Amino acid sequence: MAYNTVADRASGKNVATILQNIASGNVVVNQSDRDPVVDALMQDLKEGGIAKNWNERERVSALQALKILGRATEGCGSVFTEEGIQTLMYNSGLTKTSEASIDKTGSREALKCLANALLLKPTTRPIFERLEGHRQCSQLLKRPHMSNESQFLLSRILFLVTIDTTSIVESLIDGHHAVDSVGVVLRTQLARSPDGTMFTQSMVLSEALKYLFNLMIVDPKIERAAEVGFTIEEKAQATGKRFQSLLPTIISILISIPPSNPRPLQPPHSHAIHVLLNFPISSSALLVTRSQQAALLDILTQILDDTLKQSLNTDDEASTEGLSNGTELDEILPPLVIVLTNIAATGGKARAVLKSKLLPYNVDRSKPLEKGDSFSARLIRRMTSVRFPHIKETVSHLLFVVCDENPTTLTHNVGYGNAAGFLMNRNLGVPSSVSGADVEEIDEEIPKQSADLPKSTSTSASSTTASAKTSSTPGPSASHSRRYSTPSAVNPITGAYYPDPSAVRTAMADMTEEEKEEEAGRLLDMFDKMRRTGVMDVRNPALEAGLRQRERDRYYDEEERLEKEEEEELERKYGKV
Repeated sequence: MAYNTVADRASGKNVATILQNIASGNVVVNQSDRDPVVDALMQDLKEGGIAKNWNERERVSALQALKILGRATEGCGSVFTEEGIQTLMYNSGLTKTSEASIDKTGSREALKCLANALLLKPTTRPIFERLEGHRQCSQLLKRPHMSNESQFLLSRILFLVTIDTTSIVESLIDGHHAVDSVGVVLRTQLARSPDGTMFTQSMVLSEALKYLFNLMIVDPKIERAAEVGFTIEEKAQATGKRFQSLLPTIISILISIPPSNPRPLQPPHSHAIHVLLNFPISSSALLVTRSQQAALLDILTQILDDTLKQSLNTDDEASTEGLSNGTELDEILPPLVIVLTNIAATGGKARAVLKSKLLPYNVDRSKPLEKGDSFSARLIRRMTSVRFPHIKETVSHLLFVVCDENPTTLTHNVGYGNAAGFLMNRNLGVPSSVSGADVEEIDEEIPKQSADLPKSTSTSASSTTASAKTSSTPGPSASHSRRYSTPSAVNPITGAYYPDPSAVRTAMADMTEEEKEEEAGRLLDMFDKMRRTGVMDVRNPALEAGLRQRERDRYYDEEERLEKEEEEELERKYGKV
């Protein structure tokens, strides 16, 4: 028997079984039969409908059945009308006459039906706005004792209705204290213990942060009388000030909640990072305590390193373990890199600390800087990535900023071979350290101890300084040039030390003829690449030898031709001898 064919539905006992069967999936309502069932349910559940005679359990079953039936748009036309949205709001506790049912099991089921409707039919969102549902949702979020489930559902609904909707966002921010209500959700979730339901802290925080992201994205588009004539930068600054009070809480989310393993760039951390993107690049936007800023830099760089380590192989272009495809990685990682770039762009101690983490001065230069399994090597490899263009661009820009936006400093720290593409795209040319000299000397001066760096780092730096100075002092028997006699002579292309000739000769002695030919081929390719990129005007020795041989061949051919013509002319005049 179909629900709509029950004669006396006012008696909850008559419909309880069929509603439970629909809600549990024991009874499947075909698409062709769905319209009359959904219409009957909506009619019974509306304010003043026969559901007022049911007990709470029967009403919950009806809403659960409606939720199952409303997961598709077909056959549910009455749900997406103004009367249907008003009915769902009434059962959710979003109207004045139903406030007593707020945060009860039935109201939470109705909120699920409402969220599904707003998701499936965007045309219902203006209806929800006209009925001022967004206002009531925002007011309810300000109640700190709301359950996780209600906070999740209310945040989900507000996220849906604020997608690029200026009028609702303006009403929420300027009229209904949306910033305060979001702050209540974030702070209560940080302080709340797990309640044992499926709606975890991570889920609630993720929905609230997504809603907050929408508010911050749309806010600069609002035309306010006090901001007439503002530039884009000034509007961004004004938005940052309106949401400034939430910044410490957002940073606390990143710091206090351990990232997931093995993929750390997951909600709520990923959503918190997206929110940080909307704060302007200024010192005021990073107005947090020094210890909190240090902890933030620690966790963000750790997430970046772990993501690169998990998703990208040491030497190969990429390994998409745990990812649906490479494109996903190229979309999820750049926001984190941009946030770090924004922090570095403020200068000061934050930039110095970031540089010490990303490009440490005591890096291993016994091999090209992009080789190896260190954090800096993984970053430098991404500067020449072909498969991940967004990661390539954002990582290159981050390293450029931490190097004070100085091409020479960048080249010294990553090697010109890795920085060439980025510098040429920015029309920054070839640094004089590369084009004007064939040897780069490492500055032996180690950065002084900073209050932002741990003491162990400074101690290590001191010992490194001492050993570097000792090794760079030429002895009385030094017979080679500085390029070879000390480890301070660096190849500007790779960033690695030039090899000791004696070690090269020893290695050459152990090579087979085939290996020598392969090595010679690699050198010739390098000469061609350096000439094409303008690093220096160097010629391929084999090519030069070939050109000289062709010139000689042309000379002898010409001599032979002239001699033959002279003989033929003599034969015509005097006859063949």
